Amino acid sequence: MTIQSIVPKSDLPCLLCLHGGGTSAHIFSIQTRRLQRALANHFRFVFVDGPFECPAGPGVLPFFEGMGPYRRWIDADGDDRGKVRPLLRKTMAEDGGNFVGVLGFSQGARLALGLLHEKQEKHPEAFEEFGFGVFVCGTYPPLGLSSTLFPVTPTALFESQHWEAKHGRILTVPSIHVMGDKDPFLWKSRLLAQCSEPSSATVMEFSTGHQLPVRAADTQRLADRIIRLHGNHQRQLKVQVVDQSLEHSEVTEFSLQVG
Repeated sequence: MTIQSIVPKSDLPCLLCLHGGGTSAHIFSIQTRRLQRALANHFRFVFVDGPFECPAGPGVLPFFEGMGPYRRWIDADGDDRGKVRPLLRKTMAEDGGNFVGVLGFSQGARLALGLLHEKQEKHPEAFEEFGFGVFVCGTYPPLGLSSTLFPVTPTALFESQHWEAKHGRILTVPSIHVMGDKDPFLWKSRLLAQCSEPSSATVMEFSTGHQLPVRAADTQRLADRIIRLHGNHQRQLKVQVVDQSLEHSEVTEFSLQVG
């Protein structure tokens, strides 16, 4: 199921929003209400349910009691990641929006980082639309959909030690890592942040637990950073277009001279 943003459908650029394990698109839309309001003039949030049902995740109950089914992005009974990519593609196609980035929470942050890594490595099925990522209270290790880039066993999908020895800083796509200093999974968020090159990543740590910032000032700080990240990405795209245009002009001029 796809949940729409609190912002009415418009031509605003879209963020694909990936919930945490043991929650849902609906729950994540509630958890991000403050951030959605802060970014209401800049982005539309599009939420999608993970394909696998599971028990409620840590901290979900009792506040979200009765709001199941709860879902996750990983199949605990086997490596069935093949269901995820078509689901995301279908959601984006049905929405029809201009997707520019991906926002992931907890397990969803692991997946978001994996999706950006696929783009960086020019995987044939990569989501080229995503120019940046926002990883909130991310856990570890990254979760990729490509068995070529992420050749791990189903058990290893949940275990950090299978990742650390083989991979270092893999992500250069611009990103923001959001952490809570009271989050019991803070150590995992810090490990996930170490997967990003420092020059392309911003780390923001707030006084909170395993959740998005609560204070209005903190929410605005995060919103401002996301706006800035998107602005930088748009400027880079314009530079690329100009460079491609110049290359085309040079090729045309050379062809005329040869002729």
